[in-house]
Amino acid sequence: MQRWWGAGILVAAGLSFLPIGSFVLDPATSQVEFFVPDNRGGFTGVARTVQTTAAIREREGTFTADVDAHIDARSITTGSGLRDAQMHRDFLVSDQYPVMAFQGTAVPTGSLAALSFPARVTGQLTIKGMTHDVEFPVRVIALQDNYLVNGKFTLRMTDFGIPIPRFFIFAASDPVVVTMRLRFTSSP
Repeated sequence: MQRWWGAGILVAAGLSFLPIGSFVLDPATSQVEFFVPDNRGGFTGVARTVQTTAAIREREGTFTADVDAHIDARSITTGSGLRDAQMHRDFLVSDQYPVMAFQGTAVPTGSLAALSFPARVTGQLTIKGMTHDVEFPVRVIALQDNYLVNGKFTLRMTDFGIPIPRFFIFAASDPVVVTMRLRFTSSP
């Protein structure tokens, strides 16, 4: 009986230390990048303009975070001007579809006794006007007034109407690996 009571105190203490409320992405310390495999080793791109909010609240003995994210597709760069121009013109069609959007929820999947814990993100991702359900794991670190979130997931270009890039001897392949290193700070 004492062990259950002690475990309950630890969980309650963990919850009370989690910052609750509205949070915004800190763009200076956050990064969203993607890796496209190809027959020459692949290449990495970075989304330069990302805006994300998270509303975090306690709910039924745990927490939930409602997440709303927008990436300016025109801000994605790969380090090659020719490749970027073709990517925006022929594959992302970023003049016509300038925003990639995600709306969803994050919930912990492990113990909240520590301030570093796994969580599962589920929601809807929209790219090029096509929306699909996505689900992926992240690692969350709760600090005094901010959260660090790290995650990695794959998505298929073809699911979003993006043709697989090919040019002369270059041939990319599906899926793309998306890596996120995000810092959320308390919103004033």
